[in-house]
Amino acid sequence: MCVRVDIFNAIAAIGTLLSAIFAAVSAYQAKKSAEQTHNIAIRNEHNELDKKLEDILKIAIKYPYLEYRGFTSKWNEQKDRNDIRYIRYDNFCNLLFNYLHKVYEVFDGDKAKIENYIDIRNWIYLHEDNWKNPIIPHENIEGYDEKFRDFINSYIK
Repeated sequence: MCVRVDIFNAIAAIGTLLSAIFAAVSAYQAKKSAEQTHNIAIRNEHNELDKKLEDILKIAIKYPYLEYRGFTSKWNEQKDRNDIRYIRYDNFCNLLFNYLHKVYEVFDGDKAKIENYIDIRNWIYLHEDNWKNPIIPHENIEGYDEKFRDFINSYIK
């Protein structure tokens, strides 16, 4: 009878061990699956950013004055005139700063990663007059969260 109880105990122990092994394997597979899903989501976000960047660059190529300092530096003097170029420039800046906000979110505000991804510094320098003096007063204050505004303003001296 003792041998029979020992066999049942051994079988029960083996069953417990196998259950633990299967649970560990399942947990490992779930972790790997979650990592793959996360990596795919990151890749999709980067692909979306790349597409938006391409769209912005196409606009800048079509209207090169939008990225020309001789034009952008006159923003404050010209913004209230009914000049289609400056209306287009304001829309371009809205598109650009919305894009930069998305980049900021995707990279969790990590300045080094953002600067490695795009030339944000020169873009902000070039378009800082529009950022500081939008057509609609307080547009940038109300349109973006405080952390992003602080991030952009960290480049502006």
